[in-house]
Amino acid sequence: MKTNFLSLTNLLAASLAIAISATTTWAEDEMPEKPVGPIRGDNPNVGIKYDKKQGLFVTPFSAKLLGFKMADVGEKEILSKLTLQAQVFDVSSKGKALASAWLPQEDAEKLEAGTPVTMERGFKGKILSVAGKLNQQGEVLLEIEDENSELKAGKFLSGTIEVSSDGEVVVVPKDSVVNSAEGAFAYVDNGGWTTRTQVEVGAEQDGMIEIVDGLYAGDVIVTHPVMTLWMTELQLLKSGRA
Repeated sequence: MKTNFLSLTNLLAASLAIAISATTTWAEDEMPEKPVGPIRGDNPNVGIKYDKKQGLFVTPFSAKLLGFKMADVGEKEILSKLTLQAQVFDVSSKGKALASAWLPQEDAEKLEAGTPVTMERGFKGKILSVAGKLNQQGEVLLEIEDENSELKAGKFLSGTIEVSSDGEVVVVPKDSVVNSAEGAFAYVDNGGWTTRTQVEVGAEQDGMIEIVDGLYAGDVIVTHPVMTLWMTELQLLKSGRA
């Protein structure tokens, strides 16, 4: 089994946010326990280890310095926001205008009559119906309040709609997910090691993000410092040491 080690010295060389300094001030109960051996690159009690099968292991000393944190993956209902571009096609009714918008069919199917729509320029609207489907698109018919008759046929307005998830969904803190050229992923606990795991993300709300695929309630993930772990692993992979 091939295991590699990246010391705090190497992390600093990679411009990662680790500070080992005589000027660092720690509360007595927060002081990291001094590792066995010197604080340098060849000490296996300092830094981050890498194993192809298990992932990354942050030594206790380094975890304390990094402010290493983990959290359980949970479930909750979450609101997503859909954005649409609506075109006014009828202004014949006093104080109201009718408009239509096309959305991907999977988004249109989440909507129902009566749902409020927040339009630009302070206009308020609501969904009248979700009508015909064409080329995997669904047409949404809107009624927009227009007491001053400002809207004209052909006018485009953008709007947003809040849609509640269909029951509870898997959610994690947004900062625990890394979006890279390789896709989105999180670091999942693997018996004390952390394994980079691909995820598919969905809606966001209040600092939380929905995980559509890749994680389950009860999993334990790293919430901090996720980018440090990713940059550490990336450095090892690019250097051919992983």
